[in-house]
Amino acid sequence: MTEYVLTAIDTTQIQGYIFGSNRLQENIGGSELVELATHQWVYEALPAAHNVVNVTTGKLDNNRTIDTLDAEVIYAGGGNTVILFKTMDLARAFTGRWTRRVLREAPGLEVVVAHRLFDWQTDSLADVTDMLLRVDLARKKQQRTPSLPLLGLGVTKPCVSTGLVAADIVDGKPVAREIGAKHRAGDRSHERLTTYFPGMLRKGWEIPRDFDELGRIKGEESYIAVVHADGNRIGSRVSEIAQRYHQPAQNRDYIRAIRAFSQALERSARTALNQTVQLLMDAFLADPDIANRHRRKFPLRPIVFGGDDVTFVCHGSYGLALAVKYLEAFEQATQHESAFNGKPATACAGIAIVKTHYPFARAYRLSDQLCRSAKQMLRQERIDGSALDWHIAMSGITGTLEEIRRREYTAGQGKLNMRPLLLRQSTHTWRSWPTFKILLDRFIDENGEWFDRRNKVKALREALRGGQSTVQEFLRTYQLKQLPTAPALNVAGYEKTGWAGDCCVYFDAIEMMDFFVDLQKIVEDSRREQEEDAHAGV
Repeated sequence: MTEYVLTAIDTTQIQGYIFGSNRLQENIGGSELVELATHQWVYEALPAAHNVVNVTTGKLDNNRTIDTLDAEVIYAGGGNTVILFKTMDLARAFTGRWTRRVLREAPGLEVVVAHRLFDWQTDSLADVTDMLLRVDLARKKQQRTPSLPLLGLGVTKPCVSTGLVAADIVDGKPVAREIGAKHRAGDRSHERLTTYFPGMLRKGWEIPRDFDELGRIKGEESYIAVVHADGNRIGSRVSEIAQRYHQPAQNRDYIRAIRAFSQALERSARTALNQTVQLLMDAFLADPDIANRHRRKFPLRPIVFGGDDVTFVCHGSYGLALAVKYLEAFEQATQHESAFNGKPATACAGIAIVKTHYPFARAYRLSDQLCRSAKQMLRQERIDGSALDWHIAMSGITGTLEEIRRREYTAGQGKLNMRPLLLRQSTHTWRSWPTFKILLDRFIDENGEWFDRRNKVKALREALRGGQSTVQEFLRTYQLKQLPTAPALNVAGYEKTGWAGDCCVYFDAIEMMDFFVDLQKIVEDSRREQEEDAHAGV
């Protein structure tokens, strides 16, 4: 009998820990502490004989296995870290070292650890891993005693961020231990960011440390976009690997497969985010006038990155274009990874466009709801693809996304919004990004009849609220034959009524007019001009 211990690590209340502050530096620091706690600190707490080659990058040696080691990291990703230990004593000693460090250096971060004994020769590692993650960790989370912060003693100074007892000083202001740790971690996060995305520092750009540095222009109302993207059916792919290697004799094959998949997923997400950053860089090179508006502050800041769950903030008018780029690049990156077996992964994104000083926790919560909305649409339509959804909050937000849309985007005819949208054209539905983009272009084209005619656009928006008969009256009043068309939109009569059944065709495009900069078009137009100039020179 060869008995080992399987250990799984997870975090709880993670969204509140990372996104609970209105200060970008604290959000960044919270994310960095979670990254450190679930990766580097785990590796540094392992017993001496392990398979981690580099504790900073997490590189693993596939040739070093548990039969000659005290501990073997199976994988770290998707929110979990799974480790094999030779004995329960080694597993418990590791847990003590690791949790003490988390308590000291990441105050406020809540973690959960579960152990399970199993026999390598007679038990399926895939089944044991599933039980550990799905049952043991879930039970630990339910049974844990929530931590209660110390609210005050006889003489205290409140933290400027949380109102809890201050125990540190940051920039001359009293802060709680958690906030002090986040500020220090935020500085380290900048180092990791420049390693992952070196292009952000080229041409003298600075990485923003405050929401105001994401493109705020003095005297103008400023918006930021909170973009949250998440892979689709990643859990199902993990289950498929487990089903493929569910025999005890396949335990080593299971480790290789799940580790390769986890690493491929992380590479793909990082590649996609790199390409997203590069699109913005290319647009600034192509159009210096846009770049100059930002005063050398790069108007994009990743907050959560390193897995299929990605969150970044950027200037409000870039959010939609960058989200689309990320989804496209993620699909493409997974297409080239052998661990995906020729079936590229897809993802969904939620984009919350809010005023710069809007409560950030609410903005993130909205972006998460929007991402879930896109996923729900895919399930309802039974479509395997990527999708996106967005909301522009021009004022305060009250209620859930469903309540907001029922209150603000419902008319007698039906739904004013066509969102969520599929990323790619589909025979299942006309509600796709390519169709929406064509309609949006019709309104923002500088050479088109709708550009710079705000009164007419505003009148159309109000007519759409009134339904088909009001739109027809609008066309007669402005002596228009029809509204803009999109070739892929094969619904009869929409250009005369503004509606396709109970869904409005144009409202989303009109609303987005002032909140969209076509970064891809800027880059493509610049390249075309360069090619034409080069050809003329020849």
